[in-house]
Amino acid sequence: MPGVQSQRLKMREQRKQSSRKKTITIALVVGLTALAIFLLVMLPKWTVNKSKLYLQNGFSIGDPNAPVKVEEFSDFRCSHCQDFALNYEADFIKKYVDTGKVYFTFHNFAFLAKDSTDAAEASYCAADQNAFWQYKNLLFTYSSYSGAFAEKNLIDYAKQLGLDTDAFTTCLRSDVNLGKLTEMKAYASSLGIDSTPQFSVNGKNVYMNNLDETVDAALKK
Repeated sequence: MPGVQSQRLKMREQRKQSSRKKTITIALVVGLTALAIFLLVMLPKWTVNKSKLYLQNGFSIGDPNAPVKVEEFSDFRCSHCQDFALNYEADFIKKYVDTGKVYFTFHNFAFLAKDSTDAAEASYCAADQNAFWQYKNLLFTYSSYSGAFAEKNLIDYAKQLGLDTDAFTTCLRSDVNLGKLTEMKAYASSLGIDSTPQFSVNGKNVYMNNLDETVDAALKK
């Protein structure tokens, strides 16, 4: 019998050790998950870029006398618009805008969702403080999160950029820019714009994958 009891004690100890390992593993997984979520939320706040772009003025950047005029029509709920803003726009600006070849203007073509309009309204309020381009990048950075365009978050983005949040909040709650959004939809329709992101290059409508080659062709004329 002593051998049986010894075996039972060993099995009990093994079960305890196994249980402790599972507890530690679960704790590590929970901790790492919490850290990943924290970094996803906080990293954009730590790396927010407040610097102005070349000849930044409201919704436009670059030299107004540049030979090529590019207009972008975008919706903050559009995943392809987000892709352009976060992965391609910086290279486009460096190649064409900073070199004086392109005068680049962003237009809100908000039609995909109710909070597309909320985000677009907020972008006008940021533009009032000449921070549209920096604010736009924050909108696209957070657009994949649930509630990204809730009022409190829209105000928080303005705070991250060091804007006058009182003026921003008053602007946002006034709905003063709703008329501009309606006018922009009419303007887009007059150009034949029917989706986002679409670009007008010296009056010629193109999609993102044809943007650079169309600009290059316009520069050669």
